[in-house]
Amino acid sequence: MLTNTHPSIPGPKPGPDPLAEIRATRAFLMRLIDRYCPDLEHLVLHIGPLAAAERLRSGDIPGILREQVTPDRVRAAATAVETDAETSARCGARLLIPEDERWWPTALAGTMGIPGAQGMWVRGRAELEMLAQPSVVISGARAASGYGIHVAGELAGELSGAGRVIMSGAGFGIDAAAHRGALAAQGTTVAVLPCGIDRAHPTAHVNLLDRIAENGLVVSAQPPGTMMTRDRMLDRNRLLAALGHATVVVEAAARSGVLHLVGAANASGRPVMAVPGPVTSALSVGTHRLIQDGATMVTGSGDVIAGLRQPWCP
Repeated sequence: MLTNTHPSIPGPKPGPDPLAEIRATRAFLMRLIDRYCPDLEHLVLHIGPLAAAERLRSGDIPGILREQVTPDRVRAAATAVETDAETSARCGARLLIPEDERWWPTALAGTMGIPGAQGMWVRGRAELEMLAQPSVVISGARAASGYGIHVAGELAGELSGAGRVIMSGAGFGIDAAAHRGALAAQGTTVAVLPCGIDRAHPTAHVNLLDRIAENGLVVSAQPPGTMMTRDRMLDRNRLLAALGHATVVVEAAARSGVLHLVGAANASGRPVMAVPGPVTSALSVGTHRLIQDGATMVTGSGDVIAGLRQPWCP
């Protein structure tokens, strides 16, 4: 786990939290069902988080949620919430909820049905408004080639210099190269995690995440202490794709996991772009297929910037 030496986001001055009750309630709902659940979201939207939580605590559970919300889960969620605030404080993070003035509704406009509906844990020094600024998700192969690492770093650096926020998943290969490229250009970068905000995934990237938090943001829709699972990774991809204004893939094998990120970007109405590679490279099969299927071909940062100016980009 991370320690208490990490930077925290700018927030309100110390003092009573006027949203303490609703913040704890949304933390409880996040613990109760720790993946995106449309049925829970609809219930909260219909009667509000406080009433929804009280109804679920009392055992008055809508039939569609009964398989997921059991008495044992309710008790476990209530207990876990008591430690979430302490755990997040130790690593310099806090829970942001839709009721916060610093919530970023414009960043998620038109993207209903993604993780983070109840709130998101965030740590870092960047202002939250930057999440609504023009941003680019750069991702790709974990076992990337030297070519892919070079291109991802160069793209991220040039786009950062042009005022674009670089987002990725802090994974090995292309993800890390994109974050490092943005950092080298003294730009702003955002890492979206598939685990709790107090953890690093992969664990080898603890220092990288610290560097990101120094000038950018680390974001998670998962409660503190949560371990990465395949399902949570898929949820992370959906959130990452929705937060970015466009997704650029640098290297992807024919069955690369990054193709799920592409599907999430398409589902969120975000444009997809891809960098071509050597025709002899298995790591370029996926990107070439994306280009054949209509993704914008990227040979430099100018192609990405031009794509972001199109009317279908936010």
